[in-house]
Amino acid sequence: MNFLYRNVTVNGNVLDSSSTKQLKRSNLPRLCFALLLLTSATVGAQDTALPIPNSGVIGVDQAMLTPDYWIARTSAPNKILMTPQQIKAINSRTYEMEPSTHDVTKLGSTATREQVLSWIKEATPVSKPFFDVSGNEVSKADIDAIVSNIGTDQIPASSAIRYGLSVRRAQLRLYPTSLRVFPRKDLLDFESFQGGILFPGEPVAIAHASVDGNWYLVYSTQGPAWVARTDVAEGTADQVFSYLDKKPYRVVTGDKVWTVFTPEAPEVSEYQLDMGARVPMADLPADKPVNGQGPYESWAIELPVRHGDGSLGFTPALLQMIKDSSENYLPLTRANIIRQSFKFLGERYGWGHLYNARDCSGFTAEVYRSMGIFLPPNSGAQGYDPALKHRSFSDADSHQVRVKAVMDADVGDLVVVPGHVLMILGKANGQPYVIQDVPYAVFHDTTGKIRMTKVNEVSVTPLLPLFADEKHTYVDAMTSLVHVSAQY
Repeated sequence: MNFLYRNVTVNGNVLDSSSTKQLKRSNLPRLCFALLLLTSATVGAQDTALPIPNSGVIGVDQAMLTPDYWIARTSAPNKILMTPQQIKAINSRTYEMEPSTHDVTKLGSTATREQVLSWIKEATPVSKPFFDVSGNEVSKADIDAIVSNIGTDQIPASSAIRYGLSVRRAQLRLYPTSLRVFPRKDLLDFESFQGGILFPGEPVAIAHASVDGNWYLVYSTQGPAWVARTDVAEGTADQVFSYLDKKPYRVVTGDKVWTVFTPEAPEVSEYQLDMGARVPMADLPADKPVNGQGPYESWAIELPVRHGDGSLGFTPALLQMIKDSSENYLPLTRANIIRQSFKFLGERYGWGHLYNARDCSGFTAEVYRSMGIFLPPNSGAQGYDPALKHRSFSDADSHQVRVKAVMDADVGDLVVVPGHVLMILGKANGQPYVIQDVPYAVFHDTTGKIRMTKVNEVSVTPLLPLFADEKHTYVDAMTSLVHVSAQY
């Protein structure tokens, strides 16, 4: 989702983000707001070339909802598109060149008050009004209490940067609060203070604590945000960063997997790991029980845990061999791109990884993460990452030029529009199809009227008939077409 759009108009009212950072960090979907403008009014007669089944999603039949359907229509599905060395080079360039990604290892050992204040400002934009889950406007007193919990007057002139690892799938917040607030009463899928997610084992720099002591201002690869103190375990820089490089390891290739239940070690019992997570193997004897269970039918892995005093530790856990994981990242092939994307099919849309799910850019990032490619955390950055081969589009590009570009696109290419990103699946019935994590499928029906079907999930759809806003199809709104699996 894109952060380039500061203000969004809904039914004549301007929703002011008050900060492009909020749009960037929380992936505020201009697309989703724009779709709310659509009505059933006739917008011009247009014949619908594709059928509209009972699902209300144009051009999609049951056969299309399997990966094999698309793999069978793919040229050279098992061809290796990029070597591990090429992928490593792309990832390095992304960290070096893409401004929305950050190398935590380069922060150093101290931070000045001015630096911490700049991170707080970057993490905590101001926007109003806010509404709670019941649709009531959040009071000024409540907002003031949240802001005062930041404790800017408690920041010293200089302080040591501490380091830690996330110990669970942890929400990144734009303010030090768990209060859920929304930009409008009927937009309860889009939580205004949600800024993303930390996966287990992600390193962070700890720069400041809230007044109540329950929140840390942390700096991760995504930049600054607030995280619950109990979601982070503090260790030395060497402990934190060496965990990332331990070998051998397993890579999670399922959408989500969980370690086995264990009452002996509740901190790693049914511990969730998402697609693309890399976890080191535990160096343990193969014939000795792990947390009360024999390990010969499972992988013994090592997970970060938080001790009672907040310090970092590591505990073994078991990941069943039958669960989706691999001894390395999957080869980057068209077939694997399709298979991995379909593992999320039907998962509910989750703004900023809410609902134990993910949003449009989280979906594309995790598919590629399982093959070792690191994508930036929002669609705008994915569309313009200077490390990735992409083609930009402007008003000077005609509809015909745009259609030709998407017709020529390859499996796994990303179509980026303001506020959204879609992934090319292939072609069927002479049409390009995509898989996307999206709230609505919007298109003209056979009478030329706009039809708006709520999907709110990872969905297979055709590309050409769908609208991105009340006037523009996705193709005509496209700002970038990204060929992730190609070298410059």
